[in-house]
Amino acid sequence: MMVKMFRFVSPLLLLFSGLMMSSPANGQAPDWMFALEGAYVGRFEMPAGEGENMRTVDARMDGKRSGAEDGFVLQFARESEDGIVKEAQMWSWNASAGALDVTAIQDGQRIETQWFAAPKGLAVNLTRGGAVDGAAAIERLRLERLPAQLRLTKQYNLGDGEWTLQWRYILDDFVAED
Repeated sequence: MMVKMFRFVSPLLLLFSGLMMSSPANGQAPDWMFALEGAYVGRFEMPAGEGENMRTVDARMDGKRSGAEDGFVLQFARESEDGIVKEAQMWSWNASAGALDVTAIQDGQRIETQWFAAPKGLAVNLTRGGAVDGAAAIERLRLERLPAQLRLTKQYNLGDGEWTLQWRYILDDFVAED
């Protein structure tokens, strides 16, 4: 009797486990990515030079979920001397690689990068290899979700153990007034 039941149940278990493995939920964006959803306003900061204060301009970020539920479409806008600079990015979770794929459109060019994620509490560190001024570097993008605030900080390390600030966004939740 048990052998007959096992013969019946065993194929069903294999079928259900196979369905679960190919489930779209396995490719769904990780929890930390949902901080990107919404509208944020604040500032964009860059080092101005040695011994000088930070250069700061107004900035905005709008994030919407992609239709596949595996990522977000982001639009960044910030002030510049020539007006408003806009940049569109698609952040997609690559479940098979366990990494974040970012596709950006800058100056009409498509730029693709892949970042490896290490979540830590309210933040996630995204890391990849890259180059800064022609030198090999480790790039780190830190995404922090704080109460009513989102921070994105990009730093690089030239192999000397020192992390140098490249830029950062400090953005507050945007609430439209009626």
